[in-house]
Amino acid sequence: MGFSTLRDIFSGRIGVDYCVRSLLYLRSPNNVKEYLLSLHRVTFKEGDSEKKRKWSTYPKIVGASNVVPIKEKDLVDSQFMTSQSEKLSFDISRFAEFLDGYRQVAEDIKPIMLHYSVVYLFDFFSRSWLKYSENRSHGITSKQPVAGSSVSEYVVQLEKNGVFPRAVDAFYFINQSSLFSPDADDGIGYQRNTLGGIISNRIEKMKYSETPTVNLHLLVNMYERLGKIIGSVSPSNYILTGYALLFTISSISRYRAKDWFEIRENKDMKNTVDLLQYDFLYKWVPEILMQTILRKDLKNELSIASS
Repeated sequence: MGFSTLRDIFSGRIGVDYCVRSLLYLRSPNNVKEYLLSLHRVTFKEGDSEKKRKWSTYPKIVGASNVVPIKEKDLVDSQFMTSQSEKLSFDISRFAEFLDGYRQVAEDIKPIMLHYSVVYLFDFFSRSWLKYSENRSHGITSKQPVAGSSVSEYVVQLEKNGVFPRAVDAFYFINQSSLFSPDADDGIGYQRNTLGGIISNRIEKMKYSETPTVNLHLLVNMYERLGKIIGSVSPSNYILTGYALLFTISSISRYRAKDWFEIRENKDMKNTVDLLQYDFLYKWVPEILMQTILRKDLKNELSIASS
């Protein structure tokens, strides 16, 4: 994938040239080692003690992978750094390849390509902060509704292991507790307008540790409601809710042609699909990158800043 192709994808965004250089730079495992060491140095200035304070408040989930922060000793362990840098380099390369493919395929294939791009970006994001075993699943599944039901009745179930819960963990580690994290923080409360009327109903937590299920139409409703909330809501809530929605839609488009055509023919559902893709391309992908390679305080640490 070339510079011009990547630049077209990120055209119009702040720091586009730096973002493109960073993505190309991180295709090399040796460069990832430098990136990983610098990322932890500028984020956790107190080192392991600061990481321990943060992680000690996070519940240990029975049945989940053993997840721990990357420690200082890991960052100077040549075996760990070689293995981790190769994985991160692979993830960021695949992310860029699927994103490039998204621009070239037909409309019906776009959700699939975008979903897989986000999968690899999620893995890159979480493994930049945390150490754990292989992600052997998406961490989320969808189930077809009973015969005769509407496509909106697809059921989504969250799992304890896989790409989704590890992204939840990583967001928490960088101070973004979400609706899906197993910590003790509450959900998102009611939002009122200036006259006191409710404009957005309360959204309760759906901790992945409790493997909750939710219908597709409720996910759509949640995503729409999050977009109406005024004030500070962690971006992780939008991103993770959007991912659950994107996963389900891409799964339908891939495996259930009849239901996919129903979505495409329904104006409201089609608008939701289009909005979701727009949001990931122009909001959530850049937001995730801002937490890692686009951090302003990281630029001075890396050679790509002056390349």
